[in-house]
Amino acid sequence: MNLVPHLLRRAASEAPRRLAVVIDGGPRLSYSELLARSENMAAWLAGRGVRRGDRVVVRAAAGLAHFDANLAAARLGAACVPVPVTMAAAETARLLDDSRPALGLADADGAVGLRRAGLETLVVGSADYQAAVSLRQPDTTEASLPLPDPGDTALMIYTSGTTGDPKGVCLSQEAVTRNAAMTERDQGFGSHEVYLSSTPLYHATAGLRIFTMLHGAHTHVVLPRFSPEGWLRVVEGERITGTIAVPTQVQRILDHQDYHPARLKSLRLLVYGAGPSTRSLILRMRQELPCGLYHGYGLTESCAVVCGFDAEDHRALAGPDDPRLGSIGRPLPGVEVRLRRLDGGDAVTGEVGEILLRAPKLMSGYWDDPEATAAAFSDGWLRTGDLATADAGGYLMLVGRSKDVIISGGVNIHPAQIERVLASHPDVEEVAVFGVPDPEWGEAPVAVVRTSPGAAIRPDELADLVATRLDRRSRPRQVAFVDEFPRTDTGKIRRRDLPSLLE
Repeated sequence: MNLVPHLLRRAASEAPRRLAVVIDGGPRLSYSELLARSENMAAWLAGRGVRRGDRVVVRAAAGLAHFDANLAAARLGAACVPVPVTMAAAETARLLDDSRPALGLADADGAVGLRRAGLETLVVGSADYQAAVSLRQPDTTEASLPLPDPGDTALMIYTSGTTGDPKGVCLSQEAVTRNAAMTERDQGFGSHEVYLSSTPLYHATAGLRIFTMLHGAHTHVVLPRFSPEGWLRVVEGERITGTIAVPTQVQRILDHQDYHPARLKSLRLLVYGAGPSTRSLILRMRQELPCGLYHGYGLTESCAVVCGFDAEDHRALAGPDDPRLGSIGRPLPGVEVRLRRLDGGDAVTGEVGEILLRAPKLMSGYWDDPEATAAAFSDGWLRTGDLATADAGGYLMLVGRSKDVIISGGVNIHPAQIERVLASHPDVEEVAVFGVPDPEWGEAPVAVVRTSPGAAIRPDELADLVATRLDRRSRPRQVAFVDEFPRTDTGKIRRRDLPSLLE
């Protein structure tokens, strides 16, 4: 069953009255209601000329519009293209010019940029929108809307652009449904999972949950705007059993004055990822959170998580000196991983290599970019650009991205290794390392650090710590302190903006 419409119909058949979608402060839909709504919207889109292979843009704050766009487009064999509401006008226009969508769904704020770019847009809250989701369109029946093929693109997500221009990642019906089954199995979802998304639905991490929820008829609760107090209230009030959070969100939750473990008594599993986590934060989560922990690694091109450091792995950690602390774990069942050296050979235990993936849930390719697609694959393996080592047990440890490698005097220096050393200092909350031009060595590492409030640590103290733990070549040439890092909407550090912090 590798079609999104099949999963939705099965969920509605098996649990018609179960809550499917809960928008905090907004609508609550059962699975029978969600099925009817998506079928109606699909028929409306078809009546406006949307066909298999087309693109439908959604640009709205986290809410029902994302479920409407994803599920209705998938019903037709069209692709949903989420566009961040925070995206600047020029970049929005560029993305629309690249994706060439047939139609847009948006809230009032999101519609401005779409209409300015000349795209016909249905606005949430309008009479037309309400009719589209609640009325069966004339001259359309279920039989008149043929089912899509497993290879049809269901979701086209533009990469975040933390290191370069975004590209449209095409994820097929088969990829997103396979991902749903693999995620449910690996993260141990129960018979009735109540899952909370508090990261943007236009990002792969939360957006793919719109499909994953269908595999088992889970309840998908959405917190449109994250705040620690709001997150705690929803987890407690909706009896959340599983959720995902980026490290900065977890930090804010644990630091909040109203946090108490008893408020999370329903929570079975907290997945964290989409950004680096310090060792101190991981140990703090294990100590203060009354639930299992799961560290996921993946990328948009792999339909999110492909490796996991699961709850059992977390419980087995021996302490702050455990070499597996911070590991991204092992490949999910059904995922193959290779670590390839620069010379093309396979890396041995402890040796750095690029992560290559083979799995049934990889992207079909980059939209309208055959050259980039060809470059992303090597003999059927997806090149991630991420560098890692593996221990004897197969546990992977990231050391950086191939694009981020600092070459100093012909020696490869991996930023993630320096970052882990700096993050081990008790006064360091967050750190990013990157290379700058050096007249003698070609490149030299520098570090940008956010410290704990009231910390009185000197730059040379941190630089010397690296030299002691690693080597003199890895010693940061400069250490700059900042109050905050430039970030994407999903909380990742925007690495391309780091050099400006040294000015």
